[in-house]
Amino acid sequence: MNRHIPRAMTALLLAALSAPLVAQQSSGNITGDGKSGDMVHIERQDTGFKRDVKVEADGKYRVARVPTGVYVVTVTHADGTVEQPKQVNVQIGTTTRVK
Repeated sequence: MNRHIPRAMTALLLAALSAPLVAQQSSGNITGDGKSGDMVHIERQDTGFKRDVKVEADGKYRVARVPTGVYVVTVTHADGTVEQPKQVNVQIGTTTRVK
């Protein structure tokens, strides 16, 4: 009996079972740097999706499980000044870094 047949069948079975898991994930993440206390506003203008997060004490922020698409990211500093908005594209299963 050919020993490669069970391996091939196992590989096909694993691929078939993992496909629905990948298909269900339709979001990504946004990360970046700022100053502790800054507020970060993300918005997808075509859908109206919005989320605000505060920059952590370590100067980093992360917005998790963001639906895919193009977002405008605006950082407002604790003193009220606002950085130039930046545009990022969130893709399935990835983390997009704002520069």
